[in-house]
Amino acid sequence: MTTAVTITPETLTVIAASVTAFLGKKVRIRSARALQTPYPVDPWTQQGRLIVQTSHNLGQLRR
Repeated sequence: MTTAVTITPETLTVIAASVTAFLGKKVRIRSARALQTPYPVDPWTQQGRLIVQTSHNLGQLRR
């Protein structure tokens, strides 16, 4: 079963603004599509990944 996901113009605008801020130069999005995960993500797994990713203290690494 495949569900079509539409990406709104507002979402594309936010993505373009984020990439522009990151790269420091204006970008134009030529195409975009939502990627589908091949399997459902278990909430416990998702929470575990979130904890690991947020445990990195980037403020101390920049000193």
